[in-house]
Amino acid sequence: MLVVTILINSLSVAEIIIKTTSMINFKKLRLTKPIFALLTNRWALICCAILTIQQMIEASATYWLVKVMASITQGANFLPYLGLYLASIAFPYIPLCVAYILKITWKQEAQRSFTNEFVAANKNNVTDWSNKGLKEQKLSILTSEGPNTIHNFIDYVWDFYTYVLSVIFNILALSIIVEPLFAVAYGISITCVIIVMKLKRRLQRQLTQKAMSARIDLCQSLLAAWDNVLLGNEYNFKLWDEKTTQRLNRCLQRNVALERFDQLLAIFVTLMTAIPSLMVVVYYIMTHKSDPVGLSAFIVILPLLFMVLSYTHQTLSLAFRWTMHRSKLSTIYQAIKGSKEAQHTLERKVKWGKLMLTQSTTAPQTSMSMQYQQPVLSHHDILEHATQSGRLTIRGENGCGKSTTLILIKEALSKRAFFLPTHNHLSFQSESNKYSTGESLKNRLLEILEKVDVDVLLLDEWDANLDSENRERLSSLIDELSAKKCVIEVRHR
Repeated sequence: MLVVTILINSLSVAEIIIKTTSMINFKKLRLTKPIFALLTNRWALICCAILTIQQMIEASATYWLVKVMASITQGANFLPYLGLYLASIAFPYIPLCVAYILKITWKQEAQRSFTNEFVAANKNNVTDWSNKGLKEQKLSILTSEGPNTIHNFIDYVWDFYTYVLSVIFNILALSIIVEPLFAVAYGISITCVIIVMKLKRRLQRQLTQKAMSARIDLCQSLLAAWDNVLLGNEYNFKLWDEKTTQRLNRCLQRNVALERFDQLLAIFVTLMTAIPSLMVVVYYIMTHKSDPVGLSAFIVILPLLFMVLSYTHQTLSLAFRWTMHRSKLSTIYQAIKGSKEAQHTLERKVKWGKLMLTQSTTAPQTSMSMQYQQPVLSHHDILEHATQSGRLTIRGENGCGKSTTLILIKEALSKRAFFLPTHNHLSFQSESNKYSTGESLKNRLLEILEKVDVDVLLLDEWDANLDSENRERLSSLIDELSAKKCVIEVRHR
């Protein structure tokens, strides 16, 4: 009989949930592939499964508490039910702790996945390498904004899922054990609240945007505080102080307006969820006033009802923040996509008439070096000489596109070439802070010769920060390298 009752009430609650949630526009809940992967990887699924078990154990405490009170009132043995009640209060912390550990794994694996997305989207995209603005943007997202957004999203999903389970299981428990009308009353409350929150959603978004805009304006003023306050120019300070005071006042007004709106909405949600349930409370008391056993058990679990009602506003607030979190995630994944610059765009940046190519070849029989110069009209002119070992040197005035030419060559040769820029964070086994600039470059070149199997070595202004002694020593090493590979270099001097 109990099983049948549970099934009937479960179906009733499920039907109410479906009807109420159908009012939310699920087109806005569409998932991109990366977001779907975040929600369905094994760590996320295991976390959700453990949280479900934990919330079920917590919700069962209501059932055992009612049994304890009924047994005490009837004079029956209540100790078994008391033991189960205490266990349902204490044991949920065990799966919860396990879930917290798994959530950390979930976050770190999600960050690993995000890093892999970045690698897949940008690997070998050499044409983007010299775009400093794009570099700062993508690295900021990869190292800071991206991980923070992903971690916040996982925390959001965790909180939302926990609140939803808590509300559903506890309302289900109250409906099964005490009064099925609780499920009906709660469903009506949620329906009304969703309608009102959707109607007020646009106003809330406008107030939020205004508050955010005011905070951004204030931050811009505060960023200028250092110069205007410390340098002691009274004229500049007065202008800064007036602007900052004005923006502080506007920020205060807009943030207070947003908070006032949120709190009034919270009061409304509280009333809308409490009144129908309170009506059921009054109805139950009136219909069971001659049943002391039922009333005593009911009075004991009343605090649970109000706890569930207090969770409702949090649950709905989190539900309506889904679009914001989804948009943030979609934005960071879109921002790390490769924006491969067209080759002809790079070619237009090079002033070809101002580049000169010096070709040095060494005759094997005589070991004598011969040099001759020729103008460079296209990077294809250089590629023609990259099919054999030797040393090709590109020279030209500052800003004429020497480094861009190397990028074009690297793109054309792909894995056949190794590109060593002047300033870089490339990983080498020989890397160490104890070495000087010249010694570090020497070790890198030797490591490339020993470990890297390529036909062409591209060196971008390797001599820029070296004294004459180191330049000559490393130039001799490059001559040795050019006997085995084609070395194409841009020289600073």
